[in-house]
Amino acid sequence: MIEFDKEGETPLDDISGLKLKKITSRKELDEAEAQNILKAYIHYTLTPSILKKIEFNISFFRKLHYDMFGDVWSWAGEFRTTQTSIGVEVNKIHQALYQLQDDLKYREKEWDYKDTAVRFHHILVKIHPFANCNGRWARLATDLWLLKHGRDMLRWGGDITEISTARTEYIASLKEADGGRYERLMAFMFGEKK
Repeated sequence: MIEFDKEGETPLDDISGLKLKKITSRKELDEAEAQNILKAYIHYTLTPSILKKIEFNISFFRKLHYDMFGDVWSWAGEFRTTQTSIGVEVNKIHQALYQLQDDLKYREKEWDYKDTAVRFHHILVKIHPFANCNGRWARLATDLWLLKHGRDMLRWGGDITEISTARTEYIASLKEADGGRYERLMAFMFGEKK
């Protein structure tokens, strides 16, 4: 059992899907996941032809999660089958992602890119489609959306994968967005108020 103690982190009660049996500590798991994420990051951000072909749909969402975590977890890229403390009901994951796809197409044409990115990110996190690793996946998906639209990737307030004031602010801003107030998340993501 690997213990998880960061606020906003989905507890990992079952490590049976861990592909790397040599991992025995939280630090080793974090390092393995970071290496896998870096591989995905390089794949998508350093190859313009790949970035250009991305369509932000269910197939891509699953593939991105797999590319980010598939070296570490056997369930990477597979939607969760049990209810978590956050996220839509399991039987509504597909519906919520289809709705997000449609909303994103409209927002891309009608809204400011910052508003679109903030709402896109928030909804990805709120849907919480995977058993774990949703935050990191949603942040890279948002960054790829920004890159595809000719914008810079975000700094995300610093290191929010570790316990920090930036992580606390990120989680608080997501909770406010749950109530329809996006100003704090806008400030966190872009360093400015809406």
